[in-house]
Amino acid sequence: MNFSGADRKRQLVTVGVGTVLMLVMAGVLIAGFRLATQMNANVAALQTASALQTYPNTLVAQLTSLRDRLETRAYSGQALADLRATVEKFDREMKQLGEFSHSPQFEQAQALWQQYSPVLDPVIDFTDQPYVDSDEEGSTLSPEGRTHYADVKRAQLFTQENSEPLQALLAGLSTQLQTEASTGANRLRVLLSAGVLAALVLAAAAAWFQLTRGRSERLAREAQEQTRDILRTVKEGFFLLDADYKIGSVWSDALTRLFGRSDFAGLAFEELLKDLVPPATLATAMKYIKLLWGERAHENLMKSINPLGQLEIHVETASGAREARYLQFDFHRVMGPKGVKHVLVSVGDITSSVLLAKELQESQENANQQVDMMLGVMHIDPVQLMSFLDSTETGLQLVNAILKEPARTDAEFRKKLDGLFRELHSIKGEASALNLMSVAHRTHALEDMVTELKKRPELSGNDFLPLVLKLDDLLAHLRSVRELATRLSNLRESAPTEARGGRSSGKGGTDELSRTLQSLAERLAKDHNKKFRLSVSGLADIPRAYVPTLKDVLIQMLRNSAVHGIEPAEVRRANTKSDVGEVRIEFRKSADGFELMFEDDGAGLLPEQLKAAAVRKQIVTPEEAAAMDTRAAMALIFRPGFSTQEQVSMDAGRGVGMDVVAKSVYAIGGKIGVTTNPGKFTRFKVSLPASEETSTAVA
Repeated sequence: MNFSGADRKRQLVTVGVGTVLMLVMAGVLIAGFRLATQMNANVAALQTASALQTYPNTLVAQLTSLRDRLETRAYSGQALADLRATVEKFDREMKQLGEFSHSPQFEQAQALWQQYSPVLDPVIDFTDQPYVDSDEEGSTLSPEGRTHYADVKRAQLFTQENSEPLQALLAGLSTQLQTEASTGANRLRVLLSAGVLAALVLAAAAAWFQLTRGRSERLAREAQEQTRDILRTVKEGFFLLDADYKIGSVWSDALTRLFGRSDFAGLAFEELLKDLVPPATLATAMKYIKLLWGERAHENLMKSINPLGQLEIHVETASGAREARYLQFDFHRVMGPKGVKHVLVSVGDITSSVLLAKELQESQENANQQVDMMLGVMHIDPVQLMSFLDSTETGLQLVNAILKEPARTDAEFRKKLDGLFRELHSIKGEASALNLMSVAHRTHALEDMVTELKKRPELSGNDFLPLVLKLDDLLAHLRSVRELATRLSNLRESAPTEARGGRSSGKGGTDELSRTLQSLAERLAKDHNKKFRLSVSGLADIPRAYVPTLKDVLIQMLRNSAVHGIEPAEVRRANTKSDVGEVRIEFRKSADGFELMFEDDGAGLLPEQLKAAAVRKQIVTPEEAAAMDTRAAMALIFRPGFSTQEQVSMDAGRGVGMDVVAKSVYAIGGKIGVTTNPGKFTRFKVSLPASEETSTAVA
């Protein structure tokens, strides 16, 4: 049977798919660059328009000062110089703004500003001496000075009358520019999402053609000479695994180029990967290979859980340097009369596509970073934001201190990692609660690095150096957030009272805690496609000393409830529950202190499910899990590293949630307990001793 014509057709289709993929990606990048450029221009115009709003009042103040000095015969040269500088700067920035905006508001503002010129020009053009001195009358206005004084007085009255209209026009222009920036950001997101979707569709098509080619090659192996020709020319690495997980005697020449070795015959698959992947990944890969030999293994399902779909390796180049490559392993079962005969393994170098995806992601992040940060900060109460920034900088100073702590033994290094993890998890939780996702994502990346260090068999001081660089990046970002927050705060203060919509501080930390929890609940419901209501009561009674600890505790509990507790609406409906879940927080005084109750009407906790998760995480052995009663199984949630979530996300999967909650409660002398009814509710009860401030108040 001749497959040459079909092969050529498949090759042409593959090239066509690859060409379309490159064109789509190029189109997305070009359009994204244009949108990003326009967004940068809008942001620059917004900053200029915001700054211009302060100038009308400044002109009034400077003219008033100049008039006062002329009336008291004081030196007026500096006041006049300041006025000239302000007029020149206002005029220059109005011209710059005209390069970005041609809106009706700008045209009106420009027309009004042009009316200023006939009034201001005689004042700022004055170069004569305003005073004359005589023995009889002392210092008096000169004829030129009297004319100058009249000009100043007229200019002052004019600017007072027109200051407010000019400010209003500039404020309207700022609002329009802000709307245009938000619209541009949304367009960029839609464009990039469409590009990624198109790339996925094309990649799926390419994968389908790859699968088709693989099947044809398995048929062509019946002809040995044709097989050797294929294996000498293909760019992917191909080999067969037998029932003992060893490589067969035939493989493609590309395998030598990919792995830098040629002794593949009879080599165990585990030996091939041993020096390329971490031990945990190797163990998972071997379990996956064993599953492939099961008769009931579903081919498509197995592909979706492939642990070697994208493998990063480091190979030594001809110059002796080590470079990173990305390999993709695909596994195909070869069926025989008695079941699975072989497993065909194909290895492809996908370095170019991975690097292209990273470049696209970085381009998207850079384009959206400033706009996202600005939009995020604008929706946070200024007092609440500054409080978060202060506490976060304090927490990061502690992280920095932990990094600088001297350590020599492996145990000391791992103790440092535990301290870093707890502090970073707390910072990420509060940032996520405030919807400051730029801070939360950067902290999440730091957590990823700490997680990778925990997996290493041995640690040294050099392993912590990348953390220091990442920490510097986070601190720099926080400074940018603080600078932006300060600018926005100044704008709010300079705006009219009704525009500011001033907020009352209320009960300080407790009101801030309620707002934080409600904001977090809204974000969690949206991110995890859940519906639930959060009700709180008694938070105003929390003693000041307990607020920081209980804030971290409640944030973690709320995240757990949204991810693990509250079910999706369709699941709740199937269980005859309301589509909208209920999460309730109550703080009250008790006979010997205080009680905090956190309850949700979600799925509850299943002891068997908890024990199975603990076994998967290797927290307990199967034998220990089998011997546990219900109470011991419930206590597993407070173990370090425990999580029922397999995938790590922004809100779950780290295994550093409830153990940190328990340690925080114990640290302030409290106790924590949990009760549940599977399918009905989960309730946490925290008992706290009377704080010093309440004891003093009673005394």
